[in-house]
Amino acid sequence: MAVSVSLKKLAEILGLAPSTVSRALKGHPDISRATQERVRALAQELHYKPSALALSLRNKRSNSIAMLVPFLGNYFYACAVSSVIRSAYSSGYKVIVFENGEDYEQEVKICQFLQKSGIDGLVVAPARTTNDLDHFVKLQHEGIPMVFFDRIAPNLDTDRVLEDDYKGACTVVRHMIDGGCRKIAHIALPRRYLWAQKREKGYLQALKDRHLFTDEKLIVECEDVSEVYRITRQLVLHSGVDGIFAANDAFAVHVLSVLRQMKCRVPEEVAVCGYGNEPSTEVTFPALTTVNKDGYRVGNIAAGLLIRRIGDKEEVPTVTRLLKPELIVRDSTLSVDR
Repeated sequence: MAVSVSLKKLAEILGLAPSTVSRALKGHPDISRATQERVRALAQELHYKPSALALSLRNKRSNSIAMLVPFLGNYFYACAVSSVIRSAYSSGYKVIVFENGEDYEQEVKICQFLQKSGIDGLVVAPARTTNDLDHFVKLQHEGIPMVFFDRIAPNLDTDRVLEDDYKGACTVVRHMIDGGCRKIAHIALPRRYLWAQKREKGYLQALKDRHLFTDEKLIVECEDVSEVYRITRQLVLHSGVDGIFAANDAFAVHVLSVLRQMKCRVPEEVAVCGYGNEPSTEVTFPALTTVNKDGYRVGNIAAGLLIRRIGDKEEVPTVTRLLKPELIVRDSTLSVDR
């Protein structure tokens, strides 16, 4: 394969100044027709191509966007990344992907790099530990449009793509109640997370809608899956629950494992639901009822919003897309429809 030469090398061979070669290639009227033809002939012979960086500086566009997520190993985020890459590529954009590892300091360093990188826009799900949004404000001041997804920055005026955690939780808990559950516990994520608050509110609303008593003792905050064993045994042995709604699939899968060890029949004695629709939920025993978080759909919408925002020549109001959740009913719950 032939190797392309640089503009500087082309000028050196021709014995001309690089600026003269550049103007000749553009057909500038100050450059004679003979010189233009000589420059173009050699450029074609040596496979000269202008650098992508030079073109981007000239056009004030790099045709590249960045994506910042907590963990690439997370199924939802991996699907979102894949979808953004596919959507961006079809519109002529490259995607640079970064992982903050749920670390605020790491996220700040990445944003400092992005300020100088020449990206056209950013799709981002901030770290759980992010409270100070100054690094995102600085990107806004640089004129870099952003789309937040899954997790939002409440005080920033940006486009957003979110799934309705409140409605999703409400739907799945109603399903458990309609299947016969009357004492449902919620293994919750810490309330400092906005999406955790929404799922808890959805759980409480479902109990209210079905006229069931709300027992605050049945809402147990859980930081890590390592706590699920103790919490599950406590709920079953001492609280007598007949249903457990876990705030995510990782918790729910561990709940199923603990119940199996305790010889509890699922769903006949204790029904179990998760949230997320991770691939593992199809192969647990029994298969887990959950709420689908569609990373592909979220990523596609986020990419579309960002690309439109980049192309907007005039300021237009930001939008929030709130996506309707989908209940995935499997064997870990009883259903009146089955």
